[in-house]
Amino acid sequence: MPNYKHAYHAGNHADVLKHVCLIYFIKSIKNSYNSILYIDTHAGSGYYDLNNEYIQKNKEHQTGIEKMLSFTTNDPYLRFYLKTINNINKSNKLKFYPGSPKIIQYLTDKIDELYFYELHTNEFRLLKNKFLKNSNIKIINEDGFKFPSKIKIKKQKKGIILIDPSYEEKDDHEKVINLINKNYEQLENKIIIIWYPMINRSDTNDFIDGFKKTGIQNILRIEMPIQNDNEEINMTGSGLLVFNAHIKTKQSLRGTIIELQKCLQLKENKKKVIVNYLR
Repeated sequence: MPNYKHAYHAGNHADVLKHVCLIYFIKSIKNSYNSILYIDTHAGSGYYDLNNEYIQKNKEHQTGIEKMLSFTTNDPYLRFYLKTINNINKSNKLKFYPGSPKIIQYLTDKIDELYFYELHTNEFRLLKNKFLKNSNIKIINEDGFKFPSKIKIKKQKKGIILIDPSYEEKDDHEKVINLINKNYEQLENKIIIIWYPMINRSDTNDFIDGFKKTGIQNILRIEMPIQNDNEEINMTGSGLLVFNAHIKTKQSLRGTIIELQKCLQLKENKKKVIVNYLR
């Protein structure tokens, strides 16, 4: 049984990047389709009280959402992200940080199909209790890597699949690559978002190379380093691989990620963002 607890990391710089991009893709797809499918393979507990002892232990939200609150920006996607966070909190004062499930619930409708996977027993219970009244949301206490064999996915239905394991298990990188490689044909009509941490540059490059070897085309790579590469530090940034994004996504998101990095990076950082297709 996994012992990872996302509350230690809730609202950090990696969460902000992931959720800014997730909101962008949900908003864009909902503008074109009435009903969508959404699958979250590692959902966590839904949302997090920032006064919780786990969050206060590391205070990682100070590297992310807390910086964003004092950041002035005209970028429409960052402004919409902050508006979404405020609306979920029902105030301009930040008390809760919403995980992906809460953000998705806020941005979707009752006609949308939502599947939240969470293997950790305690996190699953918290997640289930938060969405008891939502008949269109299925909370599943199973390994999210196995979703293709568990859910009957209509190929023609538009949707988004978020794959964001903790990568604390040694084979998580390989599992993610194998999941896509074996099931891409079934999922090729969906926007697939894979989150990954940037800890060891060599490991990150190996992960990226694993997708290049699949032969799948048009994979958009988004990376936001907040400090220079340093193997003594746990995470120097994070990234996303996005499959089947609209052709204009690179152009429309690049400025947003650059602006986001300006807010969240440390002063000494010299690493630039990456928003490019894999070659």
